[in-house]
Amino acid sequence: MKVVGLTGGIASGKSTVSKTIQSLSIPLIDCDLLARLVVEPTHPCYHKLVQHFGTVILQSQEMGQPLDRYKFGTIIFSDPVQRRVANGIIHPAVRDEILKRLFKLWIRGTSLVVIDVPLLLEGELWRIVSEVIVVYCPPEVQLERIKSRDGLSEEDALARINAQRPLIEKVDYADHVIYNTSDLESLKTATLKVIDSIQPNPFWTVLAYFPPFTILLAGWVMAKRHFKGDPRTMMDSKSKKEDSTTAAAAAAAAQQQPASSS
Repeated sequence: MKVVGLTGGIASGKSTVSKTIQSLSIPLIDCDLLARLVVEPTHPCYHKLVQHFGTVILQSQEMGQPLDRYKFGTIIFSDPVQRRVANGIIHPAVRDEILKRLFKLWIRGTSLVVIDVPLLLEGELWRIVSEVIVVYCPPEVQLERIKSRDGLSEEDALARINAQRPLIEKVDYADHVIYNTSDLESLKTATLKVIDSIQPNPFWTVLAYFPPFTILLAGWVMAKRHFKGDPRTMMDSKSKKEDSTTAAAAAAAAQQQPASSS
């Protein structure tokens, strides 16, 4: 079974790409849906979140009540430390749910499955996918879409964008990029083209059901990702380089300013 990772950013058009993939009868594991599942009152993850953040993140602020997503989002999107804590609780729970579903799909004889993960490259799941698809759109387009779609102020919309890695950094690590810079029909056409290119070879799909080859193929996928490098390290390196370039340019510009007369 070939496992492909799909990622992007908030309001990048990833949801449209996901729907197009599902329309082709390709199994898709939606991590946003799983993230909602693990914060339900019946899930252990819910209790860990309440233990750390308190009942202030719940509707009516009473134990057993559903999560108040607006309050919770306001807390984690405005505080990087709290966001890391929340991710440290939610991500492992989502990962476990993904692995359960992958195992079931493998048992059924599925040849290709796509995992839709907003934070694919920021977490650990990049290690288990054979290829990475990134949906990209310019940041100014993201901003306008979020403001229009969610009715947010520009400040709140920017907070949500800045809480994620810049999409351009993810593009550098991608095996396939779907550019969402035009109309909806163009986005669907680009998606179909990428999906056609990632279809697995039937021969390897059959071999994957023999334990020795299953282990070899899994090892090959992990080795491939390992040699490509940790995307977090690569993105951090690029970010630092860009910050240094920006600082150098600002310093040079400051030196060129004429001295003020006394």
